[in-house]
Amino acid sequence: MANNIYRLLNEIETDFSEYEKTELSSKEKEEHKQRILMEVKRMKKRNENRKENRKARVWKTVAGAAAACVITAGAFSIANPVQAQELLSSVFGTLIENSQGEKYEQEDTERYQTIGENAVAVQEEVDKRQGEEGYALTAEHDGVTISVSDVYCDGYILYYTTTLQTDREELMSADGILLEKKDGEPYDIKINGTHMSEVIRPFEKSADGTYVAAQQIDLMNPYDISSNPVELGIEENGTLVVEWTVRQLDGYLSDKWDDNGEYQATGTAAGEWNLRFPVTVDTSKNESFDINKEENGILVKRGVKTKAGLVLEVELPDFTQEPYNDKYNDPDMGVKDSEGNYIQWLNQKSDLREDNTCTSQIMVLYDGQKDLSFCVTTRDEDQIEIADIGFQVP
Repeated sequence: MANNIYRLLNEIETDFSEYEKTELSSKEKEEHKQRILMEVKRMKKRNENRKENRKARVWKTVAGAAAACVITAGAFSIANPVQAQELLSSVFGTLIENSQGEKYEQEDTERYQTIGENAVAVQEEVDKRQGEEGYALTAEHDGVTISVSDVYCDGYILYYTTTLQTDREELMSADGILLEKKDGEPYDIKINGTHMSEVIRPFEKSADGTYVAAQQIDLMNPYDISSNPVELGIEENGTLVVEWTVRQLDGYLSDKWDDNGEYQATGTAAGEWNLRFPVTVDTSKNESFDINKEENGILVKRGVKTKAGLVLEVELPDFTQEPYNDKYNDPDMGVKDSEGNYIQWLNQKSDLREDNTCTSQIMVLYDGQKDLSFCVTTRDEDQIEIADIGFQVP
């Protein structure tokens, strides 16, 4: 039934010329981004809560996870016990624990595990830069402490984990904490002095009462706060300096809503929390390899393995033309493993030419798979295969 609904929705054609174009302010854009993230999470959670026998659901979820990850009664193990302990002692370990038991969280679990295994403590980043000043890994104001713990960067993507602790009752009772706008400026993210446009994920409550979050910054296709593409001057094994300023925090309940359909608020904290930390652009494990395979006008040129990702460079035709006839020039694309499962998508950069052809860099989560394929299908009910290009990762 649900699949039929989705298919019908996919077939709906909308004439956008009927609608008046409205330019959103930066404040409105960020509000919509956070609202969409939280609404998707809420809908999936409500769907899961309707199902019976929660234990069976947990076990089903765990059984479908990567073989290296086994969770029972809050325990977590991977193939390397030392690595498991290191992971558990980090905020990534807490994020993994938080994600268990909900089917829709499986992608988060896989991402946190793979990224977490290759992340470093931000304190180590500071320690190896002795003599450099001005770094702040913790900020405290008005009963709220925010800190940064772990960082990951391979030149294509940047992750950092954050923790929030508070003794304020109105925030402690919250299921999560949103970073909201204050006078049009909820937070600033700067990299090497450039204001970045990024979606900030809310803090989620952990079993010990702290709040944790992992933030992702796109380095493949970065934009500034005005939505203009920027060059960050990223160098191999160079340093990025991240500055993060938070100005307002709003607690919310995930299962209660007010009369306007908003999450029920528990309280607000306003002020200024300033964090500043270095990140090494670690390309030491980046390995390029040629593929050069083509099917039906689609060329997979080359790949790059990173510590936790796989980047493919592909040449795409104008899909509005024969034989594709996609008027939106927007087919479904993905990378599958040898068992036909799609690998988690992380990022994409596309350079569209005047003739509607395109060069794209597509990044997926990577955990050592060898036999993969780049798949392109029509974005409709039929999901007609356009290309299925197999390749091997050395």
